[in-house]
Amino acid sequence: MYFKRKAYDKLADWKSHYADNYAVLLEGARRVGKSTIAKLFAENEYKSYILIDFSIASPDILSCFDDINNLNMFF
Repeated sequence: MYFKRKAYDKLADWKSHYADNYAVLLEGARRVGKSTIAKLFAENEYKSYILIDFSIASPDILSCFDDINNLNMFF
């Protein structure tokens, strides 16, 4: 079950005005639905998306984020 949240509307606003130039950061207390709303937004608003759960990601995936200055490796 999903309860509509103001954050979804803010993400939609970000997508329409800023997504081409800026990333979005979802922050807040634990277990308030940040991951849930991010996944729901991706499913509804994009043709495809990648979900990386750092709590269960393999060492190979985690190593891609060791040096994000190396954009070729990151992307």
